Amino acid sequence: MEEDRMGMRIQSETIEITKDDKGLVGISIGGGHPYCPCVYVVQIFDKSPADADGRIRAGDEVVAVNGITVKGERKSAVAQLIQCSTNPVKITINKLETDSSKGKTLDIMMKKIKHKIVEFMDTDSADALGLSRAILCNDPLLRKMKVLEDNTQLYRNLIGYFSDLFYFQEKISHCQKDFGDIFCELAAHESHANANEAFTVFGEAHRQLSKKQSDSLKNLRPLIADLVTYVDKVIPDTQLTLKKYLDVKYEYLSYCLKLKEMDDEELEYHSLNEGLYRVETGNYEYRLMLRCRQETRQKFIQMRNDVMIKIELLDQKHVRDIAQHL
Repeated sequence: MEEDRMGMRIQSETIEITKDDKGLVGISIGGGHPYCPCVYVVQIFDKSPADADGRIRAGDEVVAVNGITVKGERKSAVAQLIQCSTNPVKITINKLETDSSKGKTLDIMMKKIKHKIVEFMDTDSADALGLSRAILCNDPLLRKMKVLEDNTQLYRNLIGYFSDLFYFQEKISHCQKDFGDIFCELAAHESHANANEAFTVFGEAHRQLSKKQSDSLKNLRPLIADLVTYVDKVIPDTQLTLKKYLDVKYEYLSYCLKLKEMDDEELEYHSLNEGLYRVETGNYEYRLMLRCRQETRQKFIQMRNDVMIKIELLDQKHVRDIAQHL
């Protein structure tokens, strides 16, 4: 049966890769005889020779190994041929050239929505609706987002408390200064020496108390300002970054789920000894999903690392700033 490339193009290229100590280049392959005419790359393993080289990508077809054509061969035979080859191994591939946006189908968008709903469900509710959430559990960044939401209310309460404290301390400071001024003025009009001294001491004491209150307000003002900045700017910015990360995560999980469904469909047809059109014509739709999953995974990992570093730095700065004020 003729290959159905679904409008995608291919470009042939021969790549030399030096295998690792175990004789592996770091790729997993799929397809091949007897179901699919193409042997294609399913996954590139992290920190492998193929990953370091960067030219082989998920969805690419393996055409030849060291000049030996593997078109129509079993994937196990191709894997053995690569492993038995001497270094460096020459792998000829048909690179899949396509726009990954074609993979963002309505089905993928619906799966993203499902993941967003399930993420914030408890286990019993998800099970009652028949939604699996095992792959989504125990995400420390999701827990961090919930902590930020809780902290927002805590810090708003602190801002309200410190603002009231600032207001009343300022009033008390003004009252103490007024008392001091009044007593000092009385001392100035008092002719009796003992009374003059008593009014003066009492007035100066109130002025000193007013000064102490004013000095404490100077420390309280920047603390309130930092808390307001943290609540109104830092936390919303961090939450927005986390939401972007979660959106990429949902997209990655959606491609994983889509590929699992396509694998199950293929196994079902094989169990019935029936051919599946997309598999018999090169499995290009599946390979497009593989490419989309790889690209989304790379974006997901990079964004996850960036978010974790950002949150850690923000936490350290916030703790340091609060400690300095206290």
